[in-house]
Order: sequence, then structure tokens, then C-alpha cells
Amino acid sequence: MRLSTTYMYQRNIDSMSNAFINYSDVNLRLSSGQILLKPSDDPGAASQAIIYQSALSDMNQYDTARKYAQNSLGYEDNILNSISSILTKNLSEKIVQAGNDTYSDADREALAIELEGIRDHLVDLGNSKDSNGRYIFGGYKTGSEPFLKDGTYVGGDTVMTQTVGDSTNMQVGHLGSDIFLSGTDDDLIVALNNAIDALKQPIESAEDREALRQVLDNTNRSLNKGIDNLGKVQATVGTNLQQLEQLGLSSDLNRISIESRYQQTIGADSESMIALVTQATFADFALQSSMMVFQTMTKMSLFNMM
Repeated sequence: MRLSTTYMYQRNIDSMSNAFINYSDVNLRLSSGQILLKPSDDPGAASQAIIYQSALSDMNQYDTARKYAQNSLGYEDNILNSISSILTKNLSEKIVQAGNDTYSDADREALAIELEGIRDHLVDLGNSKDSNGRYIFGGYKTGSEPFLKDGTYVGGDTVMTQTVGDSTNMQVGHLGSDIFLSGTDDDLIVALNNAIDALKQPIESAEDREALRQVLDNTNRSLNKGIDNLGKVQATVGTNLQQLEQLGLSSDLNRISIESRYQQTIGADSESMIALVTQATFADFALQSSMMVFQTMTKMSLFNMM
């Protein structure tokens, strides 16, 4: 069977064209850093890659949510520590001692002034804001002070929560009313106000002293309950912060696994890249060889006579 010159010429052109297309395709994937460039390359792998991308996107959202939760709880923890440093057993002892006979009206007046400062400081702490200017202890009412100057709680009645992981919803703050027991029989601000008013009254009889002791005993009881309650709130905050840390560590490990599988799926892992470099080397060799054959054929007298 004799092959025509035109056929041989066209076959060489086709071979060189195919070699160039293969060379360009391999190098395009190599420069892109992955084998899978479009769904038609591998529909199954492309579908799986979308699943991995969606999972990574969800993880990024949860990471952002956890950072917000950690910041919120961190701010709250700092304020709670400040409140705890004020509500001490030493303060409780002072209030009890103020009912003793050894305290004069001037002594009680001095303690009343001290308690006023403590009350105002507690109210200021209850109206603390985060770095974004949002009030920490007002629930979802973050735009206005949760406490009036007299200590009345006017904040929200729903605590803020945040979805910090797959099916994991967490409380990321407390209401000021929960911290100061506002509206209950042991309202800390009310108890301090009662003690302040009673301490400012002069003692002129045994009945006056007994009435003062009764008020101070009630204040002391509320103060102790407030200290216990504050400890529980701090424990909750600490537990949530620890849980966020564990969720973060678990997420980091899971992310490494998913990212590895995603890289393998789209052919962007190290093994795929090594294989692609090898393909690029062969593709370059094939193209150069094809071009050399074509150049050689064009110089043959047979083609020069065409």
C-alpha cells in the first residue's frame, strides 16, 4: 500500500498539533496547580470537590462565630472578675459590723458613702461595652444601657446565643439582671441602696439599732447570694470558653483532613503535582520530537518537489 505525500504531510501536521495541544493542556494544569480545571475533566471528582468546598465554607463560618463568641465571653469574663473583686467577704463583714454599738453615726455615714461608690461602680460595670460599642449585659438590646443610674435593669430579657459548630448552639453572654439578681428579693443594687439609706439614719434608740441590723442582715444575705451566683456565672463562662477551645482544636484537625481530601480530589496534592511535572516533561519531549520530524520531512526532496 502506497501512502500519498499529502497524506503523510497531513498526518505529521496532525501529530504535531496533537502534541502541542497536549503540551499546552498539561502546562495549563501545571501553572494552575491542579489537574481538575473543569467539571467535564472528571464529573465525579468535580461533584465531590463541591462537597468538600461546602464543608470548608461551613467550617469558616463556624470559625468566625467562635471568634465572636470567644471575644464576647472574654469581655464578660473580665467584667465578672472586676465585679468579683468588689463583692468580697470583706465587704460583707463591713456591712455586718456597721450594726455594732462601736460604730458611730459618723462611721456609718462614711460606710454609706463607700457603699454608694461601690453601687455606682457596679452599675457602671453592668453598663460595660465591648470594643464595638455594644453593651455586654443587655442581651439582644445592645444599643442602650441595660441599667439606669439607680440600678434598675432595663435591658433585654433574652440572652445572646451563637451557633459555634455543627448542631452546637452556645450562650455567649448573660443578662445584667441574672448577674445582679435584679427584680428578685436578693437584688444586689436594691440591697445596697437599702443599706445606704439605713446607714444614713442616726441611731437614737435600741429600736433604731435593731431596725438597722435587720436591714444590714438582709443586705448581707443578698450579698452572699450574689457572690454565690456570680461564682456560678463565672463557672459557666469558663466552661463555655473551654468548650470553644476544644471545638476550635477539633475543627483544625477536621479542616486538615478535608483540605487534604479536597487537594487530592482536584489533583493539587504533591503526588499529583509530581505526576503532572512528569507528564509535562514527556509532553515537551513529544512536541519537540514531532516538530523535528516535521522539519525533517519538509526538507526532503520529495516534499520540495510538491
